[in-house]
Amino acid sequence: MSGGLSVAIREKRFAGGPPVLGEIAFDLAPGERAALIGPSGIGKSTLIGMIAGLDRDFEGEIRTPPGRVAMVFQTPRLLPWRTLAENVAIVCGDPRRARALLGEVGLADAAHLHPERVSLGMQRRAALARALAVDPVAILLDEPLVSLDPASAEAMRGLLDAAFERTGALGLIATHDRREALVLADRVLEFGGRPARLVSDRRSPLSRAERRERGAVEALHADWFGA
Repeated sequence: MSGGLSVAIREKRFAGGPPVLGEIAFDLAPGERAALIGPSGIGKSTLIGMIAGLDRDFEGEIRTPPGRVAMVFQTPRLLPWRTLAENVAIVCGDPRRARALLGEVGLADAAHLHPERVSLGMQRRAALARALAVDPVAILLDEPLVSLDPASAEAMRGLLDAAFERTGALGLIATHDRREALVLADRVLEFGGRPARLVSDRRSPLSRAERRERGAVEALHADWFGA
């Protein structure tokens, strides 16, 4: 797909073991947002890493859009000996822009702090700012809200939504939280089985504005997945 993401996996296995991913095929259009859902350990992070180019040992083909693809890991992976601003500036090469990006994710007053001095939620926001520093055409996120308290998770959802709106980037979000997927994604791709395969691919009937309303998301969750 020109300008989008195309995934056509036949099989993925580790060190001669049994396959962890079976046949998986889907395309995402430029600017589209999709969520990969399924239980922990089913292979969502494995697939995200393959799409990011971190793992090329698989059978099949992945075509990413022309331009830079950014990844936000479940573990923020910030350099502990550098401040938040310095972590972002390593990527963009401009300390002023680094501080501006941190301001966009609500960390203007924490730019001078080292990662160990801030919460996990703030570290995740800094990692998002670092991803945005490359002006990505696509952003891959691996469990971006896991282990966050409800208030921090709600704030992070809003920041992700705003980042996608501002950049127009294609988004792929791996999560085990179905409600999170329904809030953030235009499409929900569900994994199941062993080896993992795509068992459903559903497009949200809600607009992005409607997905910001809790009641609409809860109604869709009940319709798709039950109470």
